[in-house]
Amino acid sequence: MSTPAARSAQVDIGEAFGFVFRSRNWFGKLAVGALCLLFFWLLLIPLFILFGYSIETARTISQGGRELPPWTDIGQKLKEGFLLAVVLFIWGLPGSILSSGGGVHCVGSSCSYTPGALAPLGGLYSLLLGLLTAAIWSQFLQGGFTAAFDIPAIFRRATMQPGMTVIVWLMAIVAGIIGLLGVIIIGVGLLFTLPYAFAVIANLYGQFAERTQTAVSTEAPA
Repeated sequence: MSTPAARSAQVDIGEAFGFVFRSRNWFGKLAVGALCLLFFWLLLIPLFILFGYSIETARTISQGGRELPPWTDIGQKLKEGFLLAVVLFIWGLPGSILSSGGGVHCVGSSCSYTPGALAPLGGLYSLLLGLLTAAIWSQFLQGGFTAAFDIPAIFRRATMQPGMTVIVWLMAIVAGIIGLLGVIIIGVGLLFTLPYAFAVIANLYGQFAERTQTAVSTEAPA
């Protein structure tokens, strides 16, 4: 009885990287994601739709699903994708501001970049934000835009199991690298590895949301 509980306490890395291939019509679903990437220049709308699909994937996983969801309700995907993009943009602003202020100095034909005085703080903030991203997603999945700025809840999720938080962060980076490698290999990434990376990251965040739900659900009084 205790063994399943122990397994469910941590994210399943193999599940995150393998669930795509167990999904019905997985190739077609990735192909739609590839089309969103190929037509990103249309006011970024296809990217927001793909982002919304990732949100739905994460929500499906957080609710116990084990495969990619269907491509339905595009309007809702566009709305949620745009809102979460705004959330992450706002969260990223402090790091961008702290990292700005540098300058390029040229002497003759030689130029060098000097970072601003607060650039190290900007780097630290970006690192912290990377570790908090899964918790921010989890809050968005549960309560939408405003919940994604519930700082106490975000930190409760992130610190509930610090090791899991770090693993999810690292595995999301690995998934991103896989996606970018495909781009290098004659643009194959747009057709397969980038949509696959989106799906893997969504699965990781969905599992994280499910496993950290007790960090926020136990705060209400009995």
